[in-house]
Amino acid sequence: MYLITSHNTKGRIMPYRRLPTTDKARLRAMDAALNATEDRDSGKLAFSKSQLFDLKNIKSNFENHLKQYEFDLKTESEKSGQYKFAFEKARLYVSHFIQVLYMNIEREELKEDVLSYYGLSDLDGKIPLLNAEQEVLEWGNRIIDGEQKRMQRGGSPIYNPSIALVKVKVEDFREAAIFQQNLKRNTLRSYEKMQQLRKTTNDFISQLWTEIEENVGDGSPEQKRQRAQEYGLVYVFRRNEKKKLRAQGMQVDLLFEFS
Repeated sequence: MYLITSHNTKGRIMPYRRLPTTDKARLRAMDAALNATEDRDSGKLAFSKSQLFDLKNIKSNFENHLKQYEFDLKTESEKSGQYKFAFEKARLYVSHFIQVLYMNIEREELKEDVLSYYGLSDLDGKIPLLNAEQEVLEWGNRIIDGEQKRMQRGGSPIYNPSIALVKVKVEDFREAAIFQQNLKRNTLRSYEKMQQLRKTTNDFISQLWTEIEENVGDGSPEQKRQRAQEYGLVYVFRRNEKKKLRAQGMQVDLLFEFS
């Protein structure tokens, strides 16, 4: 959490300045500073023209990257259903083909030594693990290659499912897996960029707020905080300080908080 504390002076109760902790709050903070410029002449602003220029650019850059990150995240989530569907289909067809192969051997329509073509000799008639993406793809390839080798040596093709149908399902899943990995990379890249922007944006907001506090004019600390809040600054009293203020019959001068 980003906190900038105002120190107590001679026992006075002082709030601390709290920087935004969410993307929406960062945008609201920058919007508030920009909105404060609409009814003021540039010469009467509490921050410089160069800061105003930077504020507009940083806000625009932050918004654009946030939209891209949200788009990448949404796209990855939406396409995950297609990925899961392709995974289940491929896993089902590979599993069913192996079961049919075992049944052919059990009925003595095929000899047990054909299992070597598929890499199934050491499994004692069990279905290999097909719980992960790599397992489905690896066993799919073994089954496809094994069936082709057996048929090249004069064997009759297995049906229900046929190896051609198994191959279609495995290839569909392979394409879905590659596509989903690309989406994940896009989301990760956007996320890492946003992590950097969150820090640099908060650093800028902190710098901007410091300049505003130094240029809001004269008056009591309460009056200066009141004017600073018009630019979007957020002040928060600690819980024990709020109790003291209420006990003294004083009002906590917070206009709003960004969460």
